[in-house]
Amino acid sequence: MQILVDLEHWEGSPVVRMAGRDYARKPAAAFRDEAAGLTDRQAVFYRNLISIASALKSGDIPVDFETRDGTRCYLDRGCIKIAEHAGFISALADDANGTVSTIRLAWAVGG
Repeated sequence: MQILVDLEHWEGSPVVRMAGRDYARKPAAAFRDEAAGLTDRQAVFYRNLISIASALKSGDIPVDFETRDGTRCYLDRGCIKIAEHAGFISALADDANGTVSTIRLAWAVGG
């Protein structure tokens, strides 16, 4: 899926990562980061989720996608788990393939 959105980048440990050839989706149980406070890095992640949801007009966000320029990328798994602990997204759930393919914002997204 291509998403036409401009994402904010975080220097150092990216919140949206380029997907290499070894990238694979993981089951919800593999997301292991602990709860954490709001850091500047996590705030960038949250702003990106809001931008993606706005572009899609949906609170359901794919964990991997292509950007406007065709770059294949995925959302940082640690940031995803921290967002789950914080209640920013709903509880992670595996899809029919046994992996997390989407996350859902914990509130409704308006059109």
